Amino acid sequence: MSNINRPATLDEIKDAIGKSKSTISRMAKAGDWKYTEKPAAGNHIKEYALADLPSDVRLAVMNQRLDARSGAAAEPEVAPPEAISAEPQAPAIVTTARRDLTLPGSELPPLSSAQLTIHRAISNIVDFVNGSGLSTAKALTFLNQEYDADRLAPTLRWSYEHAWEKRRSSNRLNRNTYMKWRGNFKKRGHYAPMKREKDLSIKAWHTLAVALMQRPQGPDRTWVHAQLEAQLGADAPGYDAMCAWFRDKFSQKDLLNGRYSGSQLRAHRFYQHRTAEGLAPASLVHADGWNTHFSAPHPVTGEFVTYEVWHFRDIATRYVTTPGISLTENATVIAKGLENFVRELGVPARLQTDSTKVVRGSDRFTKALHSLEERLGFTWTHPAEVGNSQANGTPENFNTSYLDKRSRELATYQNKKRMDDLTFKRVKKLTAQMVKAANSGDLALREKKKREIEAMGKGHVFASFDEACAWIVQICHEYNDRPHRSLKKIFDSETGKRRHQTPREALNAFIADGWEPVALDDQEMIDAFRPHVVVKVTRETVTPWGGMRYRNPDILSHWNGKQVIVAYDIADYRQVWVKDMKGAPICVAEFVEATRYMAVTAQQADEEKRAKAALQRLEKKRQTIVARTPGEVIEHEPLKRVEFTPAETAEPLKRVVIDAEFNREEPDEPKSFVDTINFLYGEKTGES
Repeated sequence: MSNINRPATLDEIKDAIGKSKSTISRMAKAGDWKYTEKPAAGNHIKEYALADLPSDVRLAVMNQRLDARSGAAAEPEVAPPEAISAEPQAPAIVTTARRDLTLPGSELPPLSSAQLTIHRAISNIVDFVNGSGLSTAKALTFLNQEYDADRLAPTLRWSYEHAWEKRRSSNRLNRNTYMKWRGNFKKRGHYAPMKREKDLSIKAWHTLAVALMQRPQGPDRTWVHAQLEAQLGADAPGYDAMCAWFRDKFSQKDLLNGRYSGSQLRAHRFYQHRTAEGLAPASLVHADGWNTHFSAPHPVTGEFVTYEVWHFRDIATRYVTTPGISLTENATVIAKGLENFVRELGVPARLQTDSTKVVRGSDRFTKALHSLEERLGFTWTHPAEVGNSQANGTPENFNTSYLDKRSRELATYQNKKRMDDLTFKRVKKLTAQMVKAANSGDLALREKKKREIEAMGKGHVFASFDEACAWIVQICHEYNDRPHRSLKKIFDSETGKRRHQTPREALNAFIADGWEPVALDDQEMIDAFRPHVVVKVTRETVTPWGGMRYRNPDILSHWNGKQVIVAYDIADYRQVWVKDMKGAPICVAEFVEATRYMAVTAQQADEEKRAKAALQRLEKKRQTIVARTPGEVIEHEPLKRVEFTPAETAEPLKRVVIDAEFNREEPDEPKSFVDTINFLYGEKTGES
């Protein structure tokens, strides 16, 4: 910090009071200003001590020097800009960190930004008073008068306005305030007022309150406070005190633990954005499955069910290939989606999917020697952390931001978060009636119910499995012709405006630059995407699935007891292809024996297995319902006549005789109580 009390030159005095050097020289001679000469560049410069200058000249020079020291060409709105150090690390339990600042090269302790502003303002005022040559009282009076007259230089005016933390317009500088500042500097090494530190001590109720707030049910603070009062009684804090502690002193990051987990917790934390810069098509592919948010006809029964869609997305171009579609998530639908990708964009270099059980637990994909990964030559990866949906966020966003939105065009849309619950129930009831009409052959009623569903759900209703699959493929192709914000911008030839590329345009741009896919011919495609299983040759036969046995008597007899790889077509049971463990072809084996009178394909065997499992689940449900029924269920038996023989010591049973001639029809006129007794027990009963 420069010394504002150093001697002044004629140039400084000229700039400070706004007069010419000749006029100032005459004033100096007339006032007998004392000076010293300092040699400089073959000449001598006169320097005048501030204490020997008139008070108005001296104050003007000091004002100018304060402005020059702060670099204030105009009135600063904030503290004069000076380099400050980084913020110190705050305690972990405090969420609102103090912005502690330290001037470089000084011995000031860490100060907050507000404290540092006050310190700088007071420091400027103290420097001015010390160098003014006036007494403290006169210097402070001068500052008050000049401020009221709006004649203070910008720096002094800013300092005057910011020297108090909570300054009122009626406050004026006085000696008591000034001496208090000087005393604070001697004690603490700075002029800033002290701040009360937050109480960060751990109270007895803190642990219980945190445990209650971190429950996965997401309780509100009213309930938490009620629990504190119930368990701690008089030691419980007030509601406002509890809320203030959570708001100002407890870590908001730690508060989320327990209330959220997995992907929901990750949604509140840092996410590393990624870029596709430097990638070529098929270099990195992300794939994911999506259970449709609408229902469509089952290919066999016709009942309305959801489908499983596996789509593969190229990261470099965001191009989506034809997806694989099935009724459930299985290895076949994933292989079909991958097959479509290879047909359109070639073999990928790296494929990333989530850690679904079908992918990681299926022998078709995980055994190194016969998996698709080994046979096609790509690398199959999964997120390092199970359940981290953000690691596979590109297809996840495709599910929610595109496929779900397009599904809202359909009357059978069934997303619980968005679909009206009553409309969903009515549509579901009508679809059941539509299927029933179709099964009974009443096509007119079926068409009528279909129109009712479309009117109720205000959307389209699929009439067949093939129509639903065609719609899914169509919307995926339409996605490739929509501008994507992650792709570079181009000029649209039709509108003349800048927009992002579409995935198809990005792919065509790579093709124009010379990119070529790693393609497979038809025979390689057929062989690559047949399911491969490892089996042992037993009695000249191999059994890849369902007890189905295949034989080649000329070759397989030499492989008895050895393991081989069998490739088969899921829709054709007639033959299989046998390879050795290195993948070299051995032979084609023909079907020779079945475990039933009618042979079935692997797909039919899978359907039968799934149906049996469904029946087992229904049987368990039936047993559960029976167990929950109060009382025992008594099987029906024919009623038997039970004879009662009175004991010899018992009195003979009295028989009530009713007069046969008594008219049992209801009388026309109402009877009295006595008449009613006579009607039930006879007239003689009343006599006794």
